Amino acid sequence: MKSVSDFRILGFSFSQILFAVFAWSLLILRFGYRYGTGDQVELLPYTLFLDNPLLYPHDFFIQGLHVSVPNERTVMANLLLPFVKWLEITCFMLHLLTTVVLVLGLEKLARRFVKNKYVAWLSILITLIPLNDFTLGNVELYSDCFQASALAVAIVVWALNLFLDKKYLAASVLMSAATFIQLLEGLDVMMVLCVILFIAAIKREVSWKTLLGFVSVYAFTAGIYLVFIFIQKSAPAPVFCENDLFAILFQFRHPHHFIFSAFPLSKTIIFFFLSALSILFFALRSRQLLFFVLIGLAGIVVYALSVDVLHSTFIGNFQFYKITQWIKFLGVVASLGLFAEIIEKHTALWHTFKGELYLLVLATVACWILVLNFSTSLPYSVPFQLFGMKQSDDMINICQQIKQATPTDAVFIQPFENTELKFYAQRSSYVEFKANVRNKRFVCDWARRIEQVYNVGPADKESGFMLQERADSFFYSQSFAELTGFKNREVTHLLTNKKMKPQLGSLILSNSTYEVYKL
Repeated sequence: MKSVSDFRILGFSFSQILFAVFAWSLLILRFGYRYGTGDQVELLPYTLFLDNPLLYPHDFFIQGLHVSVPNERTVMANLLLPFVKWLEITCFMLHLLTTVVLVLGLEKLARRFVKNKYVAWLSILITLIPLNDFTLGNVELYSDCFQASALAVAIVVWALNLFLDKKYLAASVLMSAATFIQLLEGLDVMMVLCVILFIAAIKREVSWKTLLGFVSVYAFTAGIYLVFIFIQKSAPAPVFCENDLFAILFQFRHPHHFIFSAFPLSKTIIFFFLSALSILFFALRSRQLLFFVLIGLAGIVVYALSVDVLHSTFIGNFQFYKITQWIKFLGVVASLGLFAEIIEKHTALWHTFKGELYLLVLATVACWILVLNFSTSLPYSVPFQLFGMKQSDDMINICQQIKQATPTDAVFIQPFENTELKFYAQRSSYVEFKANVRNKRFVCDWARRIEQVYNVGPADKESGFMLQERADSFFYSQSFAELTGFKNREVTHLLTNKKMKPQLGSLILSNSTYEVYKL
């Protein structure tokens, strides 16, 4: 008679699935969960807008994004559209599903080179938790909310597994699907895989027909979509703005994603150390993954020179640092794989633990007990925007009040770091730092508005979210004249901190932390 651990679901053992669910639970315990805020500020409100075009009539980001269709949010927003009435449960279930699929794919990738499953599991947890954010360009395999990139990386990892199995056409189909979901997650990895297969064709390890088939499947699916996106993004910028695009988009708004010289030295050293370990490990074990790391690193060097030195906006848009999240994982697998091989020669500690299923269940339950009952007592602060738990967030609370108490065509200015207003209030913003329009026609206008509201801009020495303290200090202390100026620009409401009393407008809403004024 089969034991529980012998049962398989879609080819996966019960213990594999339980581990993936435990890993997801542990990640939520460590990094929290966001819904409607953070990176979702560019996706969920756009989905609401597609469902109801009367929303966000004067929102700078939504209207600027929708000028170009297709855009980078088109596919994912439309996939969510049938579930627009159930977005909260849909996003939660998709977060669970994509994380589980990602973890299962990472395990399969690791087990190709690490015999023991516990070592493979450890490599996944180390990559996703203590080494979170130890890549170049602030990209990670895991996100604390469901977004297009989360689904895309869950697809890419299985494409990599198919590629290593030499099922090239199937791998190309998945890479195409990932590109439709999130352009750069699919495109950057696909470029590396194409070079690997090209080298293999030159060395006669695969046929040119195989290479042609691999490239053609992608070119006639995702490739066509990329052409449409490129056409939309090729619209000329205003003449007065052309020379400022690089400074605004890359140096001011996104240095943490694009500018190599802006990356923390400690994280850069750790990343290249892991890269060196992966080269050492895969040199004798997998020529394809060896080439993946080497080509990826070569691409990073070319990309860094093109962006940091040549200031190429075109090349910068590829954000090739997305390849580093995969190289980092391979480096962790390499380091633990080398350690395991040494240990296994001297000990037999790696046998399967018979009580692993019970331990995984108990560990998962423990994670959720801590999340649901002790989230405020944890030694670190992360958001837990899980269903009813988010009601304790004063910013979400005031935004939900705004939705009920203000007209649909209201236009707000809000604190620099705010991402709650757009989704929870469903109201337009004059400008936002997080949700910025990348269409060249609107980039300089976005920067101008940011300077008006927060008094920060590309000329500042600091950049990105390091400007938050200074920006908020200016925002909370704006003068009567400055607020009058915003009123003339059709700004109708102000969301501010309760401690800051503006000299213009009438108070209409408040809670323990925030207030809303009608100008």
